Amino acid sequence: MNIAIVGCGFVADYYMTTLPNHPELRLVGAHDRDPAAARRFADFHKTRIFETLDELLADPAVELVVNLTNPSSHFEVSKACLDAGRHVYSEKPLAMEIGQAEELVRLAREKGLQIASAPCSVLGEAAQTARRTIESGSVGDVRLVYAEMEDSMVFRENYRTWRSLSGAPWPAEDEFAVGCTLEHAGYYLTWLCEFFGPVEEMTAFSAKLFPDKGTQQSPDEIANDFSVACLRFRTGVVARLTCGLAAPSDRSMHIIGTSGVLSVTDGWNARSSLYLRDPAGHWRPRAGIFGKVLRRLERGRPIKHWFGRRIGVPRSGAVVPETSSRMDFMRGPAMMAQAIRSGTRPPLADAFALHVTELSIVAQNTKGYPMPYRPRSTF
Repeated sequence: MNIAIVGCGFVADYYMTTLPNHPELRLVGAHDRDPAAARRFADFHKTRIFETLDELLADPAVELVVNLTNPSSHFEVSKACLDAGRHVYSEKPLAMEIGQAEELVRLAREKGLQIASAPCSVLGEAAQTARRTIESGSVGDVRLVYAEMEDSMVFRENYRTWRSLSGAPWPAEDEFAVGCTLEHAGYYLTWLCEFFGPVEEMTAFSAKLFPDKGTQQSPDEIANDFSVACLRFRTGVVARLTCGLAAPSDRSMHIIGTSGVLSVTDGWNARSSLYLRDPAGHWRPRAGIFGKVLRRLERGRPIKHWFGRRIGVPRSGAVVPETSSRMDFMRGPAMMAQAIRSGTRPPLADAFALHVTELSIVAQNTKGYPMPYRPRSTF
C-alpha cells in the first residue's frame, strides 16, 4: 500500500527506521508545514517533499496517510485526510478533545474509510506473548493489574541536545504542554483493553507537580505531569495505571491472577522480558538453598519483581530504534494496510482507538470530569 507521512519531526524517524521491516508499504512522500523540517527529513531519507497538505492529498497514489504531526494538529490533519478519501493512521492521541475524536471516527465510518491510532506496542512480541500466557491459564483468572509509565525527570536532563537520526530536535515544549498521560498512557491502555475488553468505570486523579520545566513556558501552558487511574473492565478485571515525570523510570506491568503473577519488564520494548511467579510473588520454582536465598533477596527490594520463571519471547529480525523506544513503529500502519486489503477490521482502529483516546484524555485532565467516570465509548 502507498503511504505518505505528514509531520517530519522527531518521531517520524522512528517510523522510517522501521519502514524496511514492511516491504508491502511504499512511501510516496512526506509533508511538514515547516519547510526546513521537511527538507531535512527528505534529504536524509531520500524521499519526495509535498509542499502543502493539499498537494499531498491531490496525489492519487497516496492511499494511507500516517499523521505524525504535533498532537494539537492531529484532528485538523486527520479530518482533512478523511475528507479527501484517505485512510489515516495517527500518532497518539487521536485528538485532544473527546468530541473531536468521536467526529473523526464518525467521519471515517460515513466515508467507508479506516482510522487507527498509535501506539502499536500491543502488536509487539512481548505483548502477544503476555496475551498467550494469560489465555493459557498460567496465571489463573486475572483479578488485578498494576501498570507503570514513569518516565523520570526528563525535564532535568539535557534534552536540548537530543536529536533524531535526521537531526530533528526533541519537541520539549510540545511534550510538556500535551502532558505525559496523553503521551504515554496509551502504551499500556492498548494492552489492557486488548486483553480485558473495554473499561466500564474509572476513577482518576492528576496533578501538576513541577510547573517549571525549564522551557520558559508559563505554568498555565504546562500540562499535568502525574496521573493515576483505577480502571474497572467489563470482564471484571481491575487495573491501576500510573503515568508521571517525577518518579524513577519504570515501565513495568504486573498481571495478578488466582494462580500466578505475570510481570512485564518494559512496555516500551517490543521484546521485553516476561516473568511468571506464584500468587505469593515467590520465585518459581523454589528449590532448596537457592530458593531460600532468592526469597530473602526478594524482601522489600524492587528487584523482587524480576525473580520468576522467564517466559520465552519470540525473537524477530525486525529492526527497531536504538533508543528507549524499542518498538516497530511501522507495524501499526502495516497491519492496518493488510486489513484494508483483506476487508477486515484493522487493529487499534475505529471504536478501539476512540476508547483509548477517551480514557487518556480523562486521566490527563481529571478536574474536567466527574469521578467515578463512565466512558461514553466502547468497542
